[in-house]
Amino acid sequence: MGKLYINMGKKLPLLFIAILCLSLVQAQDTNVPEEYSTENLLNLKLPPLEVLLEGARSSSQVEFYNLRMEGEELTLKTERRKWQEYFSFYGSYQYGLLAMNTETDIGGGYPLIYQYSGTAQSWYSAGVSLRLPLDQLFDRKNRIRRQQIKIEETLKERELWYDEHKMRIIELYTKAVEMSNSLKFAVELFSVSDAQYQMAQKDYILGTITAQGLNVAKSQQVTAMLQMERVKAELNSAILRMEIMSGVQIINRK
Repeated sequence: MGKLYINMGKKLPLLFIAILCLSLVQAQDTNVPEEYSTENLLNLKLPPLEVLLEGARSSSQVEFYNLRMEGEELTLKTERRKWQEYFSFYGSYQYGLLAMNTETDIGGGYPLIYQYSGTAQSWYSAGVSLRLPLDQLFDRKNRIRRQQIKIEETLKERELWYDEHKMRIIELYTKAVEMSNSLKFAVELFSVSDAQYQMAQKDYILGTITAQGLNVAKSQQVTAMLQMERVKAELNSAILRMEIMSGVQIINRK
């Protein structure tokens, strides 16, 4: 009994450290939001790729190109109507009273005879003037074509951006599928290594394995845990980036 007491005394510090490490491993999911937990990630179903690609068409960047193209189209309409500035219309209207005062001297000592006459009259005028700046007139076709090219450039730029955006979403989608499959194997590997470590703990207490054997089991457990966490982190990163790029919610957040 005394010998057993001494051996257990030597093993207790190592056993305490092992149990502490195990408790840290088991608690590693408690600080993670529920939607990003291992269980939810294992049960996560990605939406069809077409849904994500179509959702990207409603992104703010596409809206920016649409607004810019709308502005270019309005400028084109203005350019087509500039011929109207070559013509100008004018008109005037006046209304007044035309009066005439006269005096007549018939002689013979007769007084002067004053006469007054007046009529109401209206005056008006209207017309069109034409001004032809030859430089603008002959360059009009080129100006319209340049504006049309700007619209086409904006349209092509939008399509190029969308094509590149789709490629990034496809890469993230492929990565998410890969990490989702890898997570299943990583969780299984961690479960096996954790079970092996639990058995190694019991064997260590019974004295059937040495501290070195317990350390090997613990190292395998920690390695499996780190591998599982790395896969979860990459999967979370791919999902969050896809949500931002597509505008489609993948993870259900309560």
